[in-house]
Amino acid sequence: MRKIIFCVLLLTVSECAFADIEEFRNFSLNVPEGWTAEESGDVVSVTADDKTGGITIVSGSPEGASTAELAVKFSRSFNGTKPVSDDEDSYSFEFNNGVSQAVITSDEDFYIMIIGTGVVNNAETLGEIIDSLEMK
Repeated sequence: MRKIIFCVLLLTVSECAFADIEEFRNFSLNVPEGWTAEESGDVVSVTADDKTGGITIVSGSPEGASTAELAVKFSRSFNGTKPVSDDEDSYSFEFNNGVSQAVITSDEDFYIMIIGTGVVNNAETLGEIIDSLEMK
């Protein structure tokens, strides 16, 4: 079973207009009006049309790596901060001078990493997008 723990970017919930639920390989989510979603391999990007914020969701097989190992690998690839363990085997880190924040969790079959960019100006919308995520 895929476990998903989302504990970042869920600060507030607002009334924002959502276009449709969009389906991707591993999940579906609501994409707000004025935002564009694209899928390329294991990566889904949802970006504000004005480029002020976005969410990137990376998912796939951990290939035997623990959540901690995946967090270190991704943090290094983004030149990020040292990953911090959150509750229930998830890790978070920042990169891009704190403009982007990532949280990653996994089990033996599947990992998912959610990256939020432009959190300061888009916290409510990013939170609603994450809240709408439904695993398949």
